This record gives sequence, C-alpha cells and structure tokens, in this order.
Amino acid sequence: MSTTTTCPDCHAAMRAADTFCWTCGSPRGTGPAPDRLAVVHHAPAPDPGPSRTERRGTPRRGQDGSGRVVAGVAVAVVAAAAVAGWWLVRPDDDVSTTPVAAPSPSTSSSTSTSTPVREVAAATPAPAVAAPVPPPTPEPVYPTGVLTPARVTAPGSSPDSADAGGRTTTYVAANVLDADPSTAWRTEGSAAGSSLTFTFDAPVRVTEVGLINGFAKVDPHDGTDRYPQGRRVLAVTWTFQGPTGPVSVPQRLSDGERDLQRIPVPAVVTSSATLTVDEVTRPGAGRLFDRTAISEVRFTGA
Repeated sequence: MSTTTTCPDCHAAMRAADTFCWTCGSPRGTGPAPDRLAVVHHAPAPDPGPSRTERRGTPRRGQDGSGRVVAGVAVAVVAAAAVAGWWLVRPDDDVSTTPVAAPSPSTSSSTSTSTPVREVAAATPAPAVAAPVPPPTPEPVYPTGVLTPARVTAPGSSPDSADAGGRTTTYVAANVLDADPSTAWRTEGSAAGSSLTFTFDAPVRVTEVGLINGFAKVDPHDGTDRYPQGRRVLAVTWTFQGPTGPVSVPQRLSDGERDLQRIPVPAVVTSSATLTVDEVTRPGAGRLFDRTAISEVRFTGA
C-alpha cells in the first residue's frame, strides 16, 4: 500500500513514489520549488534520479492508468482555458464586421495624416437672362398742311395809319400770319438786309414756303391800290435750323404778282425759320411811298 503526501508548493496530493508534483511540476522535497525560469537559465535542473521505468521496469497497470487520467485532466484544463479565452475575446453576435483592407505602404502615411475633404456639389449656374429689347422708336408724326408759327419777330414796323374810310391800319409783324392779304408787315424805307424770325411750339417738317411780296390791299372806300405804291420784295433767303445744322433756300419773286408765290424746300424738321430780305424794288408812286411791305408768309408740311 502506497503512502501519499502533499506538494509543498500547490498542496496537491502526491504518492510516495513520485519524484515531482504532477500538478505544478515541483520536485519532491521540502520547501518551495525553485524558480523554473531561474533553473532553466542559470542552473541545471536537479537530477530527478532514475526514471520510473528504469527504476521499476514496466509500470504496473494501476500506475499507468493514473498517469493517463492526470494527462487527460491536464488536457481538459487547457481546453477549458482556451474556450474561456475565446469567450472573452469573441466579437458580439449582433455586430457585423467588415474586413478592412490594410493600406498600401505607399499611401498609409498620407492617408493617416490627411484631413477628409467634404465634397461640395457644384453650384448650378443661373440661367442667362436675355436683356429686354427696347421696342423700336416710333417714327415721329408731324402735322401736315398749313403750319402756323407761334410767334414772329421783325426789326421794326411803320407807325399805324388810317384808310380812306378812317379805319386804323397797323403794320405789325403778326399781320403776315393772319391769312389776310389786306394786312401787312411794313417798314420804312428799303427792307433789304432785314430778317423776320418765325418760331414753332414743336418741331415741324416743312416741305414748302411762300409769301406775298408787297402790300396787296385795295382800299374798300375809294378803291386805291396800295400794292404799287410801296417797295416790293424781289429776292429772299429762307433759313431753317435743322437737326444737322442750318438749311438755306433762296427764292426769286416776280414783281406785280399779288398772289402767294410758293417754292418747295427739302423736307426739313425744324422749330424755327428765318426770312431774310435780299432785294427790293424802288419806291412807287413818284417816290412818295418809300416803304417795304410783305402781306403774307406761309409754311406748308406734307
């Protein structure tokens, strides 16, 4: 009958024939087992003596069975430790993991220090808006027919007089625009070099002008013809202030023609016109009436 004892290190049961502890591997003896690392690196392990096989020959059936049991227990302990370690480090069942490819050596350093760049969607350019096309400027509409200036100025006029019936007769410049040949603008002496200026309230397009070149009046009381008594106009120059500068049109007049003498002019847009007397006749009636008269002036547009 074998005698058992305990290991001085781990207190496991040992048989009297065992030379080391089957649990912790300490050699049989009293006191703590020497440090196995120190034994490995600094001193040779103590001679355990002849092995059981050498000392006792072929192990007995009972002894061989005990060794196998201990070895099986040791394997089970190792397996249990492995399983416990796997449970400690295993991933959670409900967390799915995706393997991540290791960065290549050429890009690992750059990607580890680079800052992620947020992608910004390119702004969609606003659609081009065509500039509004202004409507075409309508062609100005000018009055047609007889064009009446708003006012007329002259250098001087003869004083008022009375006809054979005693009615007062005036000779102001406005008389040339009243459409009455029996009234006239009249000035003393020769009117050569004198100018009458006509002004319109708005631009007009003039295509024709005309005038009566003397005092075309027959006195209704005694029938005296006033036309041959004074000087008559023989030549004038019409000047219009157009958009590109002055436009001048000369006109020759017939002596003795008491009606309106007309002349066409190039269509000119103007707001004013000037009538300059260039030539007149000598005084009539034996030089008793040294006065120059114009009975009518007319502008026409078409």
